[in-house]
Amino acid sequence: MQQRITSTPRCWLGLAALLIACSMGAHAQKFPTHAVTIVNPYPAGGGADNIARMLANHLSQEWGQAVIVENRPGAGTTIAAAYVAKAKPDGYTLLLSSTQHAIAPLLFKKLPYDYLTHLSAVATLSFSPFVLITPMESEFRTLDQLVLGLKQKGDKINFGSSGLGGLPHLSGVRLNQVTGAQARHIPYAGTAPAVNAILNGSTDFLFADNSIIPLIQSGKVRALAVTSDKRTESLMQTPTMAETFAGFTATVWTGLEAPAGTPRPVIDQIHASLLKVLKEPALVKFYKDSAREMKILNPDEFTQFKESEVRTYERLVQDAKLNLIEN
Repeated sequence: MQQRITSTPRCWLGLAALLIACSMGAHAQKFPTHAVTIVNPYPAGGGADNIARMLANHLSQEWGQAVIVENRPGAGTTIAAAYVAKAKPDGYTLLLSSTQHAIAPLLFKKLPYDYLTHLSAVATLSFSPFVLITPMESEFRTLDQLVLGLKQKGDKINFGSSGLGGLPHLSGVRLNQVTGAQARHIPYAGTAPAVNAILNGSTDFLFADNSIIPLIQSGKVRALAVTSDKRTESLMQTPTMAETFAGFTATVWTGLEAPAGTPRPVIDQIHASLLKVLKEPALVKFYKDSAREMKILNPDEFTQFKESEVRTYERLVQDAKLNLIEN
């Protein structure tokens, strides 16, 4: 007698789940089969662009596929973020994200994307501190002297920044907070003019990114402190802000993110490739020479870190009393 085989809804559901899992696994194994694009929110030639292009070169060799860096600067990094958030979630369009992406949602009245939900974390790539600097001719030769001056002179002291709402600006706001001072903020249109204002003595202090290190080493500006949680190898004699003000840290980080909905196996494969190529001697040397820390958070760790960064800067933006940007 022929046995009759019947199926149940549960059986079909199980089969469907298996087919989906197999499909995702196959997709991950084949990734990438064509060119991958890394969207950089900054202009060509800067520090972020250098990271993106070196990474693209090594990933291209690892994957056997072209990895293209596409610069989409503007609107405080939000143009690039919006573009990637709306891209197909397949791993072929990635965002070179940065600290500013965690700040941007706090500066704009309305954005066409939600940073925490429309972009999926892949990995952090680098962390680098700011350096608190003063002109060589300044009366403030140590952090203690600057703090005393801030408390005594208040708004007669000014500080520069690369623009409203950026990390150099918010770091100055935080220094005002912890000292109870009211140093005046002078925003400049970018890092170069802000540094020039220190060189010519028209501003009293500035939180500068790690591009300032050659000027420190050549004796053209004075370093008072770094904003990392520990002293940096290239400036070992320079104390941290946290040695005076517990918890005072501010780091410029970069990472890779993908559109939300990108299959986790694809994200994990990109992360694994990053772990491999970042061990290449050329990249290790580049990180060391530019005072960057190679700290690679996994997707889950990066997701939690993004959330904490948004919370950290929310209060600073409120205290800075910035007018939200219309867009």
